[in-house]
Formats: sequence, structure tokens, C-alpha cells
Amino acid sequence: QHYFIQSNLRMGEQQGEEGCMTQLRNMSRRELFIQFCVLVGFVILCMGGGGIIGAVSVADEDDSAWFESLKKPCFNPPAAVFAPVWAILYLFMAIAAFVVWRSTTFRKQPAPLVVFFIQLILNFAWTLIFRKGRALLASFVEIIILWIAVLVTMILFFRVRPWVHFLLLPYIMWVTFATILNYSLWQLNPENGDSD
Repeated sequence: QHYFIQSNLRMGEQQGEEGCMTQLRNMSRRELFIQFCVLVGFVILCMGGGGIIGAVSVADEDDSAWFESLKKPCFNPPAAVFAPVWAILYLFMAIAAFVVWRSTTFRKQPAPLVVFFIQLILNFAWTLIFRKGRALLASFVEIIILWIAVLVTMILFFRVRPWVHFLLLPYIMWVTFATILNYSLWQLNPENGDSD
């Protein structure tokens, strides 16, 4: 009888351990699924949002004709360069934001992601101001604000995970180049300073 009781206790302990392991496995799967969904959400937000705004701007024949009519500096890149470059930058942005979210969650430390979303809105707004609004001066002022927001985002991300800000380094370099290009276009086309 004593042996029978001990056997039952061992079986109960094993079943309890197996139940705990099953819960842990289920929990990890659930958390993995949540994290995957968040990553996909960031990718869709960054790449999808930027892609839609870019496509709408390029699809408008009047906007494209206006841009082609502008006097451009010698370092103006070919139009085919912009789409793949922005696709890569948006992907890096999404990954960086996901890593920060995974490390802090929005509730515990909201500032890094709040600033990230602000700079993303400024990023989308620049395209509308530049291409749809055809306002070179206003877009130049806006992109300076964007550059500052990107820099603050990098600093906040660095405080969360020091290596993450490297994912945004190509982004701020490209925004720096875009700022110089925007300024040059404004100087070469003063008649388009405010709007057409």
C-alpha cells in the first residue's frame, strides 16, 4: 500500500510537471504569435504606409510632370532609386521599433515609440507637402523637423538597446541627403517656394 501511494504521488507530480510544461509551451507560443503579429504590424505600418503615400504621389501625372519640370542639382539621383531605398529604410525602421517594443513594451516606457510614431508621421507628411503641395520651402522646413525627430528617436532607442540605433543610421543619412536635395531644389526653383 505504501508503494502504491508513492507511485500515485510520483504520477501526480509527473502529471503536474507535464501540465506546467504544457502551459509554458502554450504561453511561449502565444507570446511568440503576439510578437510576430506586432512585427508584421510595424512592417505594414512603415512599408505599407510609405508605399501607399509614395504610390499615390507618383501615380498623379500632374505631380510627376511638376517634379520633372523642376531644375535639379547635379547630384539628384535617378527616380528609380527612391523606391528601393525607402523600402529598405522602412524595413529597418520597423525592425528597430519592434525590438524597442519587445524590450520595453509601450506601457512601461512609451517615450521611444511615441517619438518614433511622430517622426513616421512627419516622414509621410513630407511627401504630401513636397509632391502634392508642391511647396519646396515648406517641405524643407518640415524635413529639418523630421531630421531632428529621427535623431531624438535614435537617442531614445540607444538608451533601450544600444545596437538598435544602428538600424536607423542609414535612415538619418538618407534624410540628411534628402534635406540637402530639398534645399537645392528650393534654391534652383524659387518660384515654387511656397506653392504652385
